[in-house]
Amino acid sequence: MYSSNTDADHGAFVWMVKNAVVPRPIAWVSTVDSAGVRNLAPFSYFAPLTMDPPTVVFSISEAPKDTLTNIEALGEFAITIALSGQEELVARTASTVDSSVDEAEQVGLSWTAGVRIAVPHPAGTGPSLECTLVKIEEFRGSHLVFGEVVGVAVDDRLLRADGRLDQDAYQPVGRMGGATFTRVDNWVRVPIPAPEELLAGQVREGSPEGL
Repeated sequence: MYSSNTDADHGAFVWMVKNAVVPRPIAWVSTVDSAGVRNLAPFSYFAPLTMDPPTVVFSISEAPKDTLTNIEALGEFAITIALSGQEELVARTASTVDSSVDEAEQVGLSWTAGVRIAVPHPAGTGPSLECTLVKIEEFRGSHLVFGEVVGVAVDDRLLRADGRLDQDAYQPVGRMGGATFTRVDNWVRVPIPAPEELLAGQVREGSPEGL
């Protein structure tokens, strides 16, 4: 059995943890600087925190970053979810370029204006969560950016007739280890049993589904 710890090869230990916790959702974060220059960068240390009000957090591990500077200045940002086939675009926007460069335009993406915020988000992608800044917290060498989702922009092609996301049409991209990504192109429905069903060894269709 392979075993690693902080007392041995620290770099290998950190990478083992990072590559074990996968797939990770990717926050494709768009911001705007004080001169109106748009910025787009991906962050895979990202998660929803609360359901109502909906709050999300992502981690910026190295500073200074254009994303952090822009959010501190404007107090708004958008998190877009990339779709299957957009992995290369995500990777290319992770490249460190001068703050004057519009990464989206550089890789061939166009922009869509924000609805509830002044920050735009890339067009032709997955859902965009429009966020206002709650707080930025320094933690163990990283900056944790907390945002409240005040609006969601979703292309009609990803929606069912009832307005919810169509799981078959919506195929988000996740982060794996190193330079690898994964595509969510299949899924399985597993209802959560009621307590009495669990104790009886039964699962019925229509049980609660939320996690």
